[in-house]
Formats: sequence, structure tokens, C-alpha cells
Amino acid sequence: MNNRQKILVVDDTPENIDVLVGCLKDLYRVQAARSGEAALKIASSAKPPDLILLDIMMPGMDGYEVCQRLMANPDTRSIPVIFVTALSEAGDETRGLEAGAVDYITKPISPPIVRARIKTHLALRRSMTDLQQAYDLIEAQKRRMQSELDVGHEIQMSMLPTGFPERPEIDVHAWIAPAREVGGDFYDCFMLDADRLCICVGDVSDKGVPSALLMAVTKTIIRVRAATDSSPGAILDYVQQELSRDNDACMFVTIFLAVLDLRTGELTSSNAGHNPPLLRKTDGKIERLTRRDGSMVGAPIAAPPYTQGKLRLQPGETLLLYSDGVTEAEDASEALFGMRRLEDVLSGNPADGMRALVTQVVDAARAFEAGRPASDDVCVLALRFNGGIDTAPPSFRISIPNDGAQIPAVNAGFQTFAEDQGIPEAVQDKIQMAIDELLSNVIGYAYDDEEVHTIDIAVTLLPDRLELVVSDDGQPFDPFAVPPADTGLPVTERIPGGLGIHLLHRIFDQTEYRRQGAHNLVSVQIRLDRAKQS
Repeated sequence: MNNRQKILVVDDTPENIDVLVGCLKDLYRVQAARSGEAALKIASSAKPPDLILLDIMMPGMDGYEVCQRLMANPDTRSIPVIFVTALSEAGDETRGLEAGAVDYITKPISPPIVRARIKTHLALRRSMTDLQQAYDLIEAQKRRMQSELDVGHEIQMSMLPTGFPERPEIDVHAWIAPAREVGGDFYDCFMLDADRLCICVGDVSDKGVPSALLMAVTKTIIRVRAATDSSPGAILDYVQQELSRDNDACMFVTIFLAVLDLRTGELTSSNAGHNPPLLRKTDGKIERLTRRDGSMVGAPIAAPPYTQGKLRLQPGETLLLYSDGVTEAEDASEALFGMRRLEDVLSGNPADGMRALVTQVVDAARAFEAGRPASDDVCVLALRFNGGIDTAPPSFRISIPNDGAQIPAVNAGFQTFAEDQGIPEAVQDKIQMAIDELLSNVIGYAYDDEEVHTIDIAVTLLPDRLELVVSDDGQPFDPFAVPPADTGLPVTERIPGGLGIHLLHRIFDQTEYRRQGAHNLVSVQIRLDRAKQS
């Protein structure tokens, strides 16, 4: 098979054709045409030439017109054309180059120059062809990658809720826009049970596919853990434990996670290095919730347990969660949108609800950017508490530090509650004894450090019984697993707490211990009818 390149010589004079064929035939396959029409037909054939040597002065169609027609045809415009002519004026050469020729050789020709010019332009054409093929390959890869990124965007967006709980107690809405096709910001909003709503906003370090993958993993871990543990701090402890394992890329996530009791408005939250949420009061004033409960999640370091805080939302108050893509939006001078502008948006009255508020926040940030490409992902979640429909049974709740001097205050608060609810004194006495015993055990034995810890106490009046629950974040310890006290031993040799716990077993109808996340939960229950008979 002849792989030599093909040269088309176009000239109406046979002698000129013979000269060119003679100097080229040892290097190339040479074909001749004696008219412009014949040249155009050969150039448009299934086997076109690799280069054309074209005379200008020919009867009928001259070389200029032939060249112009070649350049006008998409199928032939890439064939390099070299004029070979006796016209030696500068104007003739200029006209030829303007017609689309790549070179201009005057007669009489010098065979070495002709061969050198042909070699150069064939090499250039080969390079142009290679470049075009590389460009086409790159474009095809870009289209494939874009298609895959578009699918990734759809998958990522499908992981985020677009419908939100429709409850009379709340109005909630959220929105997200990755700076690229996929990004690392995320939000979630779901009911834990009939009366508790979990909300969260997170921001993964970096952008693009790696952050999108970590976002998907983080959101999934939160959902799965929240199904068995509703403590925001404990959930973040678990997320930290899972993400920090084999985190060679050292990527991290900032998260604000909260659980809202729709009956009471009590919001329990934990902030892992995220932007401070904004709380709009009913009078329009804005409060920054600056509490931090731990560092960013995912860093492969030993981190202390995440703490959590509580506040009670009042009817009409609005909570705004957001990522730093909002406050760090930049204008043309690289000034930041900032907290003040965000607070100005929130301080207005979003009469149309949280969807309108989210839109206002996003529109304000986009208007500030004035068309500049977004430099970071944007995520916004807004929640307004309309007021609880409290179907919960009467209860007394209090939190104290791990200080024995606080126990009398707990008993005093319980006594006031018990008298208001008409709980018999016999029942009061037994609950107060349990408060003394359980709190003393926690304060005395649950902690192995000198830090201040929080102990939560809840007494709930159920239809037929009274329940006491004590929760602490001490080391795992089941007091009901302690063997009954041996009263035959001297007091100094008895197991601590054994006697008191033994009495609780006898007095109460039900006693239970369970470990929930990072907390010990101890509960005792007593039937009201049984207590009245005792």
C-alpha cells in the first residue's frame, strides 16, 4: 500500500506540469489537472490531495477563483494551496494570500525550494490535524465529564429534602446552590417522632466532587444515628468518630445540628465550628447564637465530646441557618456581603413565610455579587416557630452542675411542681428519696475528672404513674447492676450506693438503665394507685 502523500498540480501548460511532477515524483504521489474545474472535482473526491500546487493564469476559471472556492467548501478548506505562477508583482502575491493560499512561489521554480515549501506546509497541516483531533478528543471528554457531573448534581440534589414537614407549629424551608456542578454544603430537615424536628446545615471543606462525596457520607451518618440517638452532641460525637477514621485527605465539616420540640419550642443544639445561627425575635431584633460546642467534624485528632445547649423559641421567632457562601459573597471590589447585610435582610418582616425569606437572603447575596461567579457553595435554612400545641403530660425539668449542693434546689423545685399537680405526699417522699440517691451516685462516682458537667432531671406525671429520669454524660455505669448491699458488713466495707439502689428496687414499680449515645439514662416509675395504698 502506497502511504506517500498526494500532491495535486493544477496548470494549463503541460510543460509546467512535467517540471513539477519531475521534481516531486520521487517523494510524493503526484496527480495533475489542467483546469480549475477539474481541480475542484479532484479536491472534492473521496481521496482528496494533501496539498495543491495551483497556477493563477488559466483559461476559464483562474487560480484565484479556484482557491476561493476551495476555501469556501468545508470539505476542502483544510487543503493547503501554494500558488506557483509567473506573476511576480507584490499585489499579485497579496491577492493570492488573501484568497486563502498558504504560500506563493514564482516561476521559474527552484526544485529544492518547492520541495522545502511543500514539506513545511505538509508538516504544518499534519500538526493542525493532530491538534484538531486532540481538541475533538478533549471536547468529547469534557462533554462526557459534564454529563457525569450533571448526573452527580441530580443525585446530590435528590439527597436533599425538597418537601418540608407541614405542621401548624412551624414554617420551614431550605435551599442550596453549589458553586460548581456538585458541592459540599448540605441541609436536612426531618421528624424524629411525632413531636420533635431535627434540622441541620453543614459545610464541607473544599468544593467539587471530593466535598460532595463527604457531604453525602456525613448527611447519611447523621440520619442513621439520629434514628437511635436524639442528642445533638452525641450525634456529632458519632459523626466525628466515623469521619476521622482513615481521613488521609484531612477534610472536615462544620455542622450546626438541632432538635426542636414542637410542643414546647425547646431547641437543643450543638455547633461544630459552623457559622453562628441568627435568631429573629418577635420585636425584630436579631440575636447571634455564638455558642460553640466543639471543633469542626472529621479532623483526625482526639477531640473532647461535643456539648450542647438549650433555648426556648417563642411563638413568632425565626431561626436562620446558613453557610459561609452567603456571608462571604464578594462584590467587584472583593468586599464581603457580611453579617450586617444578612441581619438587615432577616430583620425585615417575611410576611410570605420562610420560602420568601430564603429567597430574599439568596437574592440579596446574588445582587451584591453583581453577576460575579459564586466563589463558594450557598446553603440557607429558615425556620419560624408558630407556637406549640402542647399535648405533653405535665412535667418538671431542671439541669444542674455536678455539685451536691444543688440537690436541695432540685427537691424544692419538684415539691412545688408536685403540690401544683396534687401529687400525694407519700409519692413526693419516694421521688425525693430517689432524687437524693441517684444524684448522689452520679455526682460521687460518674466522673473521673474535675470538669463541670451537666445533669438533667425530669419528672413526668403520666395518667397512672410518676416517672423520674436522670441523665448525665459520665462514664458508663448501670447502678442497678450493683449487687444488693450486704447489711451484715460494716458500713465502710459495703459497696457504694448498694443500699440506696436496693431500696429503689423495692419501692418503685419499674427501674431501668440505658446508655444513649454519650449519656447515662436512669429512670424509675411508681404507680400512683399503689403509692396511695402504701
